[in-house]
Amino acid sequence: MAFSIQQRPAHIAALAERTLDLLVVGGGITGAGVARDAALRGLDVALIDRDDFAAGTSSRSSKLIHGGLRYLEQGDVGLVFEAVRERQRLLKLAPHLALPQSFVVPVYPGARHGVLMLDLGLTIYDTLAAFSGVLRHRAYRRGRLLGLEPLLHPSVRGGVRYFDAQTHDARLVLANLRGAHAAGAIVASRVVFESPRLEGERVVGATVRDLESDRAIEVKARTVVLCAGPFADDAMARFLGNPPPRPIIRPSKGVHIVVPRARLPLSEALLMSAPDGRVVFALPWPQVSVIGTTDTPFAGDLRRPRTTVADADYLLEVTNLNLAAPAGPLVRDDIVSTWAGIRPLAIGTRDDGGTYKTSREHVIHSDPRGMVMIAGGKLTTYRVMAAQGVEAAMELLPASRRERAQPCVTADLPLPGAEALPSGKAPLEAMAALLIKERGVSGGYAHHLARTWGSDAVAILDDAAAIEDGMRPVLSGVPTRWAEVEWTIRHEMPMDLVDLAVRRLPLYYVAGERVLEVADALAARLCDVAGWDDARRAELVRGLRDHVDEGRLCEGDA
Repeated sequence: MAFSIQQRPAHIAALAERTLDLLVVGGGITGAGVARDAALRGLDVALIDRDDFAAGTSSRSSKLIHGGLRYLEQGDVGLVFEAVRERQRLLKLAPHLALPQSFVVPVYPGARHGVLMLDLGLTIYDTLAAFSGVLRHRAYRRGRLLGLEPLLHPSVRGGVRYFDAQTHDARLVLANLRGAHAAGAIVASRVVFESPRLEGERVVGATVRDLESDRAIEVKARTVVLCAGPFADDAMARFLGNPPPRPIIRPSKGVHIVVPRARLPLSEALLMSAPDGRVVFALPWPQVSVIGTTDTPFAGDLRRPRTTVADADYLLEVTNLNLAAPAGPLVRDDIVSTWAGIRPLAIGTRDDGGTYKTSREHVIHSDPRGMVMIAGGKLTTYRVMAAQGVEAAMELLPASRRERAQPCVTADLPLPGAEALPSGKAPLEAMAALLIKERGVSGGYAHHLARTWGSDAVAILDDAAAIEDGMRPVLSGVPTRWAEVEWTIRHEMPMDLVDLAVRRLPLYYVAGERVLEVADALAARLCDVAGWDDARRAELVRGLRDHVDEGRLCEGDA
């Protein structure tokens, strides 16, 4: 069965038919990584999520693959070493999902750290990465730094430039899920874990519910792996039958705002200092600039964190202190779109009173009855968390199943979209050149396809040839074409327009409420493939409109 919305009923049916080694609960980056790792080892795996894949934290991050420079200051050298090593792997195994990005750290009068201290810290940072794959940092005096980034305030004294990578976080999740599915895993969204099934003191399965049909399904499984992110406490309560004795997760809200590139035409990504000592990123995207993130304790609805006026004002203030936008300071009216997410900070790794200083290290808990829970961690190190989680789950399997499993191969196996890229040091550039030469695609669009889809760009162009308007842009000023929409619907299981236009394709982020101009056309295509009626089509449009409304600034957290 294909990884397609058309084949979802087959995936749901398979949940009731197979006996699983692992039932993975949670379709964020950790769960997706676990499912791919376990399936590639030859284990029988299924993954479910009560919402869309990557609907929570894993589509609401800063969209960076980075070692965590600021963690050096906190003494988390081990975490930084692990993260830069994983960054290097992703640059090699998924170059379309880990795009090298230069960052400038300006030093202004009164800064906590001068250029020499930053230079020393980044020397350690580069050393941990063994100087491989990404260019080394350099320190710059004022004039040279302003040449790199003219938007810096003239009072800048100097600074440093170093390298990490940007990603499309939700697409990284989808790539792992597609890889898991290709290796034999069952994958389904809109399926909720209700309770485990026990025989004596041993897990033999779980009761889950398909939210599309509201039908309960009895799943046979030898272990349950909980990868619920911010909802770890709720998932544990469902497994235990009552809340865990102490909280597992300390929620922290992170907010990002998006402004037009014309208002903030960044040449470099910036790591900016805030008056309260935090750091905030300003990131150049092709059509917009992204500013974030906040880091504040959160006690509201974990499913619907909002961007408040105070959140936006904080990010605007930090940006205006560090950068001189060409047409004057940024204001609220410049904001095109926003997103807010919850960091699932694991309690017990470090808890010293402020979420900003809580460690991003993960914890893995095993229950001898047949449950593994993975909590905390960070996007960059998801593969390590997944491998460790699978190893923990395998310890709970019968010996005959453990002996069947193969070693972990995810450290060396390219992700979907990278398997057929040209070899060499610049595979995306080579892919773009191939598309220009053999498919007659313009240079700008060829680079968009290569950087977004990797080697899947070839299949998308094949689809474009069969679609009347396949090469027509979905929205003016946005490079996405209708062929990309069609391919996404048929190959990435979107179930509504938020799945499609926010997570799979970042139309909302770069166009804001203008995405509503094409909501009906997007819904029509999705309904045509899925076989849904006009009532469902209207529901899809309402859902996207509600998401756009939730992205507007509000006065306070609910």
